Amino acid sequence: MKRRYIAWLIALALLLSACSTLPRSGDVHAVKPSAPADREIVLNAQPPSEDATAEEIVQGFLLASAAGLDDDFAVARQFLSPAAASEWNPSAEVRVYPDSQNIQRTRTETGAVRVTVGAVGTLSDAGVFTESPSDAVVSSDFSLARNADGQWRIVSLSDGIFLSEHLFGQMYTAAPLYFLSADSSSLVADLHWYPRRVFPTKAVQALLSGPSEWLEPGVSSAFPAGTMLNNAVTVSDGVAHVDLTSEALLAEETQRAYFMAQLRRTLTSFSSIKEVSVTVEGTQLTIDTAADLPVYPFGSFSLSVISDGVPSQVADNTATPVISSPDIVDLGLTDLAVGYQDTASRYAALANGRTGLFWLDAGSGKWSVVTQGTQLIRPSFDSFGWVTTGEVDNNGQLSSYAPQNEDAVTMSVPWRQGAHIRDIAVSREGSRIVVVTEVGGNAEMYVAPIARSADGRPLEIGDPIRIGQRLSGVVDVSWITPTSVVALGTSTAGSDVGLFEVVIGGPMDTVGSPPAQAKSLTSGRDEQSTVVLTGLDVALGISGRA
Repeated sequence: MKRRYIAWLIALALLLSACSTLPRSGDVHAVKPSAPADREIVLNAQPPSEDATAEEIVQGFLLASAAGLDDDFAVARQFLSPAAASEWNPSAEVRVYPDSQNIQRTRTETGAVRVTVGAVGTLSDAGVFTESPSDAVVSSDFSLARNADGQWRIVSLSDGIFLSEHLFGQMYTAAPLYFLSADSSSLVADLHWYPRRVFPTKAVQALLSGPSEWLEPGVSSAFPAGTMLNNAVTVSDGVAHVDLTSEALLAEETQRAYFMAQLRRTLTSFSSIKEVSVTVEGTQLTIDTAADLPVYPFGSFSLSVISDGVPSQVADNTATPVISSPDIVDLGLTDLAVGYQDTASRYAALANGRTGLFWLDAGSGKWSVVTQGTQLIRPSFDSFGWVTTGEVDNNGQLSSYAPQNEDAVTMSVPWRQGAHIRDIAVSREGSRIVVVTEVGGNAEMYVAPIARSADGRPLEIGDPIRIGQRLSGVVDVSWITPTSVVALGTSTAGSDVGLFEVVIGGPMDTVGSPPAQAKSLTSGRDEQSTVVLTGLDVALGISGRA
């Protein structure tokens, strides 16, 4: 999947902001990627043939189980003994393998047929996808015996099925479930995957059950406790019909508006659903005011850079300083971060060889030292106005600062104590943080929730999950969609530097090769857009998919 490259040359030494946006004028054009069609493919499974060998029975079972979503695995169970057929749970796990590989079959010492193939990832019965490292291999043993008719049948096997990447992408759909940020001002995506034909019902059931365990400390849900579906979600003429149990009526008017926003955003992520109708015990649920909550907050300002030592904004291929002070030039600013307020007047940056975090206010022209350290991590803003950093050689702590009122919070991250932190990136709505560390010369990426008070004050960083396991080197990361970050680095399968979309809860995608001498990146104005800075002082916009 390639991206469209749009470049503009700025004849100044530029340092990209960690929270910037693309210019709204000039030669850069955002290209929104086309949504995948909600099409289904139908596979016709064949039953066991007469006098098939043990290997042929296993091969036939693999094919029939891959087609099992269309017939509730009825044909696949014909390859099993009656006892195995009653015990086998096909939905327990989907093992996704690369399209470039074929499943290999060998015999074990006990005579079982063992199937082995490389792993892309696994999908749990809860719809949670976990990506596998590049060198991961998955295998499963099938024990067989002859039945009363002398035909081989599988008598022992692991739960779950095998699917190629292509079939997985055709038969399952990505289902972001949306929950509320700490102050209920934004929606936060929790990515799941479900079979296309049962997506609406599965997605709503999961939404009512609450977020993934790792994300729970950073989000909330407006649905009253105990709210459930009365029956399956139906879709007709683009409208999804949802009937909830009576617990939904316990919600106040504002709370109803919030859970309706959660429902609508979750279900309309499926392109065939345009609207959602909600009833409670069969009676239409109405709300006076709809809650239109963003899922990926943007600032309304242009790309921000450091040019000639001072923060500047770029428009029409020209960098214009937003703060005029000769004293600032002497600080040697690097690693610019920009707040999300409409006028882009608040900045944070490292200075003095990355030993100090500085606060700069373009509106007043004032600047001040926020904190001092030994070697600080590139700062990252969130939409609440807090900026987060910490020591590169980390003692198990990250700190967030609200420079406008000199407030500060230190949060424990014991899972990174003693690590070398290469980069951090707080999600735009402030509910999650990606942390890139260096272990044994290789990069490791984690995402963790940020618990906050109702006014957005950070309280603690929760336990993480591992992401980006197919990357060995990461130079820079930035949030690019509600469920993914873009990384500049190298994969474990190659040595060339590339751009990779690391999906939180999905397979990693290769964006393409960055320009020569790429050294940093930041997210652009729209989803799926990125700005890369090269050593040649060229800022290259990458927007949409070609």
